[in-house]
Amino acid sequence: MINESSGIVRGRINADVYWTHNDSGDAARLFAVTRDGVLIKPVWFEGDYEGIEIIGASNIDWEDIAMDESGNVVIGAFGNNGNARRDLCLFLVPEPNPYEITMTRVGQQIRFHYPDQDSFPPDQKNFDAEALFSYDNNYFILTKNRGDEKTKLYSFPKLKLFESNKLILDEEFDIEGLVTGADFSPEHSLLAVLTYDSIWLFEKEKPSFLGGKHFRKKLKGTKQCEAICFDGDNLIVTNEQGSLFEFSIKEIKANLNK
Repeated sequence: MINESSGIVRGRINADVYWTHNDSGDAARLFAVTRDGVLIKPVWFEGDYEGIEIIGASNIDWEDIAMDESGNVVIGAFGNNGNARRDLCLFLVPEPNPYEITMTRVGQQIRFHYPDQDSFPPDQKNFDAEALFSYDNNYFILTKNRGDEKTKLYSFPKLKLFESNKLILDEEFDIEGLVTGADFSPEHSLLAVLTYDSIWLFEKEKPSFLGGKHFRKKLKGTKQCEAICFDGDNLIVTNEQGSLFEFSIKEIKANLNK
């Protein structure tokens, strides 16, 4: 069951499918849900449905999920509360058909490390992450800085499949909170970043994601929100309790932060 939704992204093969997963401690599995949060499963399945098993993966603090241009569901296995992990990675899973199957396998595993972390753990704990998005055939990670409540944006170099990839530190932004999710919309040229108490929208200005005009909406009554994704002209947000919330991009952009 979905008892601690930690990431959400809209599917590509089926536009009415939204992929989500539980946080650390769960099995390596994905769940497909409708826009209303109704669980999708094969019509032929009988018994207690347990999601789509991902063979070749383990759920060590999965924190976010994305879709890439190649049709992969990208799982961020990079939760790092103590800042001591040295096994951070992304799992790339070809998007399955949740109406037909109950298991699939990892297509690729991409290991990585931060270029500016040289101790495990460091004195200042700024190497946790819960936010992932894909753009222009690359992957981007936003950190959850427990030390200073800023966020750092990292990207991948040319991917190396058989060794740990040294990330590139692209930008830093004082987001005044702890980042818990992200998604990018090529259609709107907007990056959405979620913290425990706010939704931020950033207008992309090449080559920067965080340096342009940005907007902020403070959240009220949504409890502990962990995941965000674009859905047309709206944003879908989920919390750990399994609730879904919808926000209008237009209404958020009416509040210019800077």
